[in-house]
Amino acid sequence: MVTASKNETAPAIAANAAPATTPEAPVVPVDVSAIPETPAELLRQWDTPRRPLARGVLSATLVRAWNLLAGPSMTQRDRLNREIAEAKGFTNGYMKLA
Repeated sequence: MVTASKNETAPAIAANAAPATTPEAPVVPVDVSAIPETPAELLRQWDTPRRPLARGVLSATLVRAWNLLAGPSMTQRDRLNREIAEAKGFTNGYMKLA
């Protein structure tokens, strides 16, 4: 009894197969006259006049007013404590050094 494995017959079948021919793709003309020559020209074409949104203007005004009323967010002592803590290696947060 003679048996042949699949690996032995595969190269023989592949060698007898004729090479497949591929049809050539048709050439399509492309108009490149509208493409800008420089990136600056492209950015100039994309630039549109922008107005700030009303919600952003209103919220920014409220934040500025709150900052004026509330005063500075850190005192000079708080800033000094932060600098000391950062110098000692506490970069993620600092402890009050009273």
